[in-house]
Formats: sequence, C-alpha cells, structure tokens
Amino acid sequence: MATTHIKRSSSSSRLVNYAEKRAVQKDGHNLDIDYAKSEFKQIREIYGNKGSTQAYASRVAFSPKEFDPKNTQDQIKALEIAKEIYSTAYPNQQVALYVHNDTDSLHVHAVIGAIDLQIGKKMHGNWQQYREKLVKITDKVVKNHGLEVTIPKPRPEKLSMAEIKMKERGQPTWKDKIRQAVDSTMREAHIIDFKSFKSKLREKSVDVFERGKELTYKLTGTNYKARGSKLGDDYKKETIFNELDRRTELQFGRNNERQGSTWLEGRGERLEQEQRARQNLAKRAEDLQRGTLESAKQSIQPSQQRPQKSKERGLGGPSL
Repeated sequence: MATTHIKRSSSSSRLVNYAEKRAVQKDGHNLDIDYAKSEFKQIREIYGNKGSTQAYASRVAFSPKEFDPKNTQDQIKALEIAKEIYSTAYPNQQVALYVHNDTDSLHVHAVIGAIDLQIGKKMHGNWQQYREKLVKITDKVVKNHGLEVTIPKPRPEKLSMAEIKMKERGQPTWKDKIRQAVDSTMREAHIIDFKSFKSKLREKSVDVFERGKELTYKLTGTNYKARGSKLGDDYKKETIFNELDRRTELQFGRNNERQGSTWLEGRGERLEQEQRARQNLAKRAEDLQRGTLESAKQSIQPSQQRPQKSKERGLGGPSL
C-alpha cells in the first residue's frame, strides 16, 4: 500500500538539501540528479519565470508489509515505482527523487520543478485536482506492480452539542455559513490574493485570520469561529493560498501576453511610420534634385540668345 501527498515550496534548493542528505538511493527525471539544484536554477533563468513558487514537494510512502526499509533491492524497487509515478504525472517537468529509510515505512521524496519544459510556463490548475490526479496515478502504478492500493477512510466531522441541536432543528450551523461564504468568494475569478479574499469575506460577515499554519474563520460580531482544518481540506490555509497563488501567476502570465501583443501592434505602427518617413525623405530629396537641375538649366542660355561678337567692335555694338 502506498500513500502520497503534494505541497508547494518557494525554494527548490531547500527541498533538495533536505532530501539529498538522508537519501540511500536517488534518481532524476528530466535532470541529472547529481546537479539537481543548479539545473532547477538554470531552467528558471532560461525561461525567466518569476513568482513565489519554485517547486513542489511530494512524497510517496510504502507499507512495511510490502517493503523493508533496510533492504537495498526494496529501496531500488521503490525508487523505480516512484519514478514511474512522477514521470507519468509530470512528463514535461524536472523531478528529483530521493529514497529515505529513516522511518518504519520506506518512502521517496520528490522535488518537482514548477516549470513545464515544453511551454516554459508554470503548471496551473486547481490544487485539489493536483492531489487527486497524483493519487489516481499512484494507485494505478502500484497496482500494476502488484502492490495494495490505498483506500482512504473518511473521517466523520466532530460536532459540538450546539451544532447537533441546530442540525436537529434544521438550521445551518455557523460552520455551514462560513463554508458557504468561502465557497461563494472563491467562485469569483477576480479574487487572486489574500487581501481581496479577506475583504470579500468581510462583506459576507465572515472574518478570517492567519494563525501560523492555519486560517481561522469567525462570523463577524459573534464568538462563533472555526479553524480551516476543521471545516475541511478545501478551507485549509494551504489549499486557499495555493489556489490564490495559482490565480496570481496566471494573471501575471496573461498580463505579459497582453503587453507582448501591445508591443507587437505598436511595432507594426512604428514600422509603417518609419516607412512613410523614408518615402517622404526620398520624395524631398528627389524634389530638391529636380529643383537643382532646373536652376542649372536656366543658368545656361541657348546660343542664339547670347550676345554676338562684332567683327569690328566689342560685343553687341552697332556696326559703324
């Protein structure tokens, strides 16, 4: 049985430093594993891709019943399976893989470069979809290798006595009201950062606060509040911030494209203006040349109009 998860990171080097020092086996996809940090950096510099997210940290762990952490052959097999999982999930991205055996479960850490090598942009999508896609691919690959597929056990939500009574009366609880407010806020595409997220929730009578790794939601003017982790995965700080970061980076890319098109359109106008200027300059030069020639012609009179020399006296005088 294998379990997996994924989260974003602002430093690929920090992830590599942590994973590499404890690794008993390692390998890479779309990079040389011995130069992982420099190759992650090189790709970022080549594509000039800015933003807070440099990489994604993921891990796939195997059951002690299926793999012995101290067995070298099991370590190699686990690395082979992990490479198949991540190369299938992220075929166009750099992935550094490190096998750890420092716990009862043999596990593989993956550092996934954020940039798609085929298009030169960061991967975009819904965070929940990232996780679901990776879980599905993991289950499929481990099943093909004869391993047990993980079946997650749903955790029942714990309700307070006040919530139980409200549900019995058919009334929505304060947690339901908070969820509805967050859902409707996140459906608005222009909400791309925490400031706008917080402001919009306030309009819906919900205050939100950062508390370390948690978000705490509170109905305005009441003592009813709940942590995001208690409301569900979709309301956790990690989920909300990852989605807001995705929207910000997507908006940043669109602005760059829009500026690029404006530049191209302006470039076309500039070329036309330069061409007209050259044509006008050539016309003026031609006119000037024509005027010069005409002036020269006028200065040279025909021979019959010139004064005739007298055979006996000077020029043009009467004969005596």
